[in-house]
Amino acid sequence: MKQIVQFIEDNNISEEEVAKAAHMSLRNFRRQIHSIDSIFFDQMYNQPINLEGLTWNQVQDIMKLIHPELFTDIKRSSKFKNFEYNLKNDMGDRMRFIREVVFSLSQTQFGKYMEVTRNTAKYWDEGQINVDKILKISQRTNISMDFMIRDNNPLTLQTQGMSEALYLAVMTNCVLYRLRNMKQ
Repeated sequence: MKQIVQFIEDNNISEEEVAKAAHMSLRNFRRQIHSIDSIFFDQMYNQPINLEGLTWNQVQDIMKLIHPELFTDIKRSSKFKNFEYNLKNDMGDRMRFIREVVFSLSQTQFGKYMEVTRNTAKYWDEGQINVDKILKISQRTNISMDFMIRDNNPLTLQTQGMSEALYLAVMTNCVLYRLRNMKQ
């Protein structure tokens, strides 16, 4: 949180703008920043983190914090860049988006990470997936099931199982990225 306070002071940004960037009410934001309220933190902790308003590079940076193992020693492909994703109402495109944009993985690499074959990952990209596998993907990637299965749902992260330090790092980075994006 110190990074957020410093950014606010350095850029003369109002608390209202920061609360909006954090997807919080102004009252809750003030409680979070200006006091060490463990009861409030316990209420925030384990709540999904909305990634709306972040660029895809920023989303990848957040995912690198959570899953560094997926971003080391893997040769990334650039062939995915021109694909148009229908994230509003196509589950196959959302699955492909998670694999290609969020993690920059091929079907083979994603299948290996998820402990399935490349053909299974291919079927997922086509929207042929059952609820058990969606749950497994959500648990392994921290991407919310709501994003995967519900039309028009924003990209959010599940935070169950995250350490308090990792949760704070992810939340802080999301807020800082949104503030920087608003300034541009």
